[in-house]
Amino acid sequence: MRSVHDTLDWNLLRTFVSIVQEKSISRAAQRLNLSQPAVSLALKRLESHLGQSLIERGSHRFRVTEAGELVYRDALEIYANVARLSVKVRDNAPEVAGQITLFLVSGIQCSFLDDVLRRFHQQHPRITCEVTVLSSQDVVQSMVQKMGTVGVSLLPHPVEGLNSQLLVHQRYRFFCGRVHRFFGKQNLSLQALSHEPFVSFTSAQLSGALAGIALFRASTGLVGDMVVTSSSLEEIQRFVRSGWGIGCLPEHTVQADVKNGRLWPLPPYEGIPNIDLHLIWHQDSRFSQAERVFFDFLHRAMAEVPIEQRLP
Repeated sequence: MRSVHDTLDWNLLRTFVSIVQEKSISRAAQRLNLSQPAVSLALKRLESHLGQSLIERGSHRFRVTEAGELVYRDALEIYANVARLSVKVRDNAPEVAGQITLFLVSGIQCSFLDDVLRRFHQQHPRITCEVTVLSSQDVVQSMVQKMGTVGVSLLPHPVEGLNSQLLVHQRYRFFCGRVHRFFGKQNLSLQALSHEPFVSFTSAQLSGALAGIALFRASTGLVGDMVVTSSSLEEIQRFVRSGWGIGCLPEHTVQADVKNGRLWPLPPYEGIPNIDLHLIWHQDSRFSQAERVFFDFLHRAMAEVPIEQRLP
């Protein structure tokens, strides 16, 4: 004859704990997302297994018997042990090792992304990372060719084969450097900039990732010559500071230069339309274990943090 502990369904104990804690079979059923008859049947089965009445119940009465109190205390201890066991198993699980590959545009300043990378490394110190900095066009092309885990780039239009998710909103504004004749001047008109030389991103053209800047310049009559072009945000910022011309830069990335008197904001003072950064990945990616761990970690973080809180 098999003993009780060999035949007892542990789910019956879980149901019994809920009944005692809720002091009601109907409320326990709601808590467990079960029907009331199913919970009543579970209680009867547990009492049958143990050969004891555990709860005295009637239309206006609910009382846990002495045997029920003993079972309840032991059931709580059992579940505490199960919880401790799961923690021990998790803490002693073999660490994931491997490499992730990121393709990024230059000059990303995003406190949210920084925090994700910090926390991920703390939890998975054996996962290494290879980072390649490219233009947005090249980041997109690299992801189309499945060369990386994920990419972060401008994405003016959907690309076949790629999935994307908005990472941060970026507001671009025009700036000049300290040696520029407009530095320190307020209430300038947009027309005053019409023939000023431009330091421009390579992709700030109608067919590029920063087409929004090109469209804005064309629509507002900003026809000054392009005197410097680069795909690097840092170099665009450097040449604007050096006085080669005015440039359009993400406002949040140059706050320190504005504060320190190295750059000066120009009209339009409300900025030009947002040009957003996107997280991109290939829709048919075959991730390694390390890549899957990173991908899931990043997406959970994005689900938890509103987009308005992701910039400095």
